[in-house]
Amino acid sequence: MEIEGGLQVEIKQSRNSNRIRYQFGEDELNYSLEDSSGSRSFSVQYTDISRDRQTLEERNQWLRNAGLLWIALGGVLTAMSYFGEGPFRASFWLWIGLGCYAVYWFRRTKFTILPTDKGNLLVIDNDDGPRLIQEIESRRAAQFLREYDFMDADETPEQQRKRFKWLHSEGALSDEEFQRRVAMIGEVGVKGAAEAVVGSRQTLN
Repeated sequence: MEIEGGLQVEIKQSRNSNRIRYQFGEDELNYSLEDSSGSRSFSVQYTDISRDRQTLEERNQWLRNAGLLWIALGGVLTAMSYFGEGPFRASFWLWIGLGCYAVYWFRRTKFTILPTDKGNLLVIDNDDGPRLIQEIESRRAAQFLREYDFMDADETPEQQRKRFKWLHSEGALSDEEFQRRVAMIGEVGVKGAAEAVVGSRQTLN
């Protein structure tokens, strides 16, 4: 993983034929992926990244197909040698096929998938994977708070509770922060709570 300074943080991952780059801006993530099938890239707001997590395991299908083909060919040639008149000899195609299939089986790349409306973000499951996901989740929560963690005097206390409950479900507010927001609404009312939320956020920062 590489991290570069400046206004944007850039993180790169690579394994086998996969080359993935994450560029972290203030409000959006620029993502690009290059692999054996081609390349693709897109930009996505942090709040548009789902909390859902999926997994993917990738293997080289060419090695699998070639290995099975050569195993079959080597098996036929080996059988012909066994039943023929000459000395028995295992076909070298059999060994090449077994070698290709062994590489296919053991050389794999595991990913964690983060779905978005624009496509899936793939994070390689290596030592740097959890740190990269944590960076995404941290920026996602911060953007949720910047855009939705506020009090509107024109809204009812129930509407405010629903907003904070939603932020909590999205991981932007911890259990303690959520309870603190709800308590503010009940204790001081909407107008007073609006000032209290600002003060609380400054304290947390």
